[in-house]
Amino acid sequence: MLNVLDRHTIGRLLRSRDIAAWGVAANDPRLDPLAPDLPTAVTMLMRLDPAVLRALHHGPTDDYREEHRRVNAALDAAAATLTAALREHGHRAEAIPATVTTTPGAGGHGPGGNGDGPGHDDRGHGHDAPFPHKTAATQAGLGWIGKTALFVSNDFGPAVRLATVFTDLSLPVGTPILEGRCGDCRACIDACPAGCGRDVRWRAGMPLSRLFDAAACRHHMAVTYGESPETVCGICIAACPLSQA
Repeated sequence: MLNVLDRHTIGRLLRSRDIAAWGVAANDPRLDPLAPDLPTAVTMLMRLDPAVLRALHHGPTDDYREEHRRVNAALDAAAATLTAALREHGHRAEAIPATVTTTPGAGGHGPGGNGDGPGHDDRGHGHDAPFPHKTAATQAGLGWIGKTALFVSNDFGPAVRLATVFTDLSLPVGTPILEGRCGDCRACIDACPAGCGRDVRWRAGMPLSRLFDAAACRHHMAVTYGESPETVCGICIAACPLSQA
């Protein structure tokens, strides 16, 4: 058990579990109606293997599907470790796991994306997702939402997966990022075989339907690859210049 639980020791703990970056967002008022009633959100991300991404420019691969599974499992283990440490120190804590695929989808959305459940509603997460990880990540200052509704990390672009732990431990919060920083770049839009992106600059609170045509994404994936929930695309993730940095 850690002797002291603060930002420094939490950072050390998460790095020991291969978390590439993490941050803290205030959850008061709640980030989302489905967020737990705890005042602090610790958001964490892991990077997808760049070698796997380089093979995605023409469509889904088995290696990408396996990479999703690997990173999701590792994120869930890291979130469980942090949750246990918080509870050992007498704090309330609740982990929101990395998304598990339940329905087919594409690109940056649910099974092919980087933070939330299958498909999208206007709040920016899947209909069966308990909490939109992207919201916590942008409010923690870790990145923004790109032009195909992907979460774009400051450090790794959209080539990441996310998880969140809520707690009553008070921690210094990051500075929220409230608008997109993609500029004139259209790489993800031009790469999408379904033409889902709308070349709109994201602003916090914007319905993600203004950024991205989720129905076109789902239709393309179903027609091209069938209804398997195991199918993940990732083309727009691989296309982003920041994924390759």
